Amino acid sequence: MTPAYEENRTGARRSARVLAIALVALAGVATALWPHPQVAKLPAGAAGLIRVKDETGRTVAVPQPVRRIVSLAPNLTETLFALGVGDRVVGVTDFCDYPPEATTREHVGGPVSPNLEKIAQLRPDLVVATRSGGNRLATVSSLETLGIAVFATDPHSVEDVIASTQRLGELTGASGQGSQLADALRMRLAGVAERLGGVQPTPVLLIVWLEPLITVGRDTFITDALRRAGAENVIQTTQDWPNASLEEVARREPEYLIFVSDHSEQSDRQIAGLGSLPGWRDLDAVRNRRIIVLSEAVARPAPRLVDVIEQLARDLHPERFASAEGAR
Repeated sequence: MTPAYEENRTGARRSARVLAIALVALAGVATALWPHPQVAKLPAGAAGLIRVKDETGRTVAVPQPVRRIVSLAPNLTETLFALGVGDRVVGVTDFCDYPPEATTREHVGGPVSPNLEKIAQLRPDLVVATRSGGNRLATVSSLETLGIAVFATDPHSVEDVIASTQRLGELTGASGQGSQLADALRMRLAGVAERLGGVQPTPVLLIVWLEPLITVGRDTFITDALRRAGAENVIQTTQDWPNASLEEVARREPEYLIFVSDHSEQSDRQIAGLGSLPGWRDLDAVRNRRIIVLSEAVARPAPRLVDVIEQLARDLHPERFASAEGAR
């Protein structure tokens, strides 16, 4: 982990959990050796197995039925519970805190360096990992050496998140639930898109980390979520987690600043302090208090991402939702 993460873990431990994944990805630990994504289903293998290619291009033989699952990332844990297979989740990481029932499962350590011995002791039929969430290829390879099937996801867009959800449903014998959930999520997104039809995107700055200033790149699922909510991040780079300068931010003039936090006391302190910080206090968004706080779910590629898209769309474009709110 980076020094910035360790320092903030002491003062704001729970809020740092979601950002830890971003900082790991920023450092390049998780993605450097993963193969190029290529998703395809392969013919069935021996009885009791299905052979698939996961979202990183690896061929995986998954035992059927899947009765015991270990999740190596918070978003995957959320997804499994949303699919109705939470009772089969026997192990999770220390950062898996949603839904609350997930915290009662056995903990196997952090996403970067989980306890392989503990995972093996849990006798999983399937371990689920994610390329962009801090899991390392070395961890996956070690688990495979132990004879444990590992399926990895790698979503780069909101649609990818939904497709991953549906795919995990198929792998875990919950294809019906997966299809229903995917259809419901797509329908809600279509409703947002219909209301925002023709709207001019609002320029925003999504703040992943305040000091140093870290935001999101244009090819991430988070930026896609912003677009779907009628927003456009003012920093557009091919890096997933770019550093940005305040000078560049000021030139691009974001109309809103977006913070990510589930803990109002911490975010309130940060926001209150902006008015006294050089550079920040000169931004129109700070002077005019145009600041939005989003749930940490925006940083997790799981079904709750759609909740955040709906919330942000209402916050930025309330006039497009006025009739629906008044009808309630």
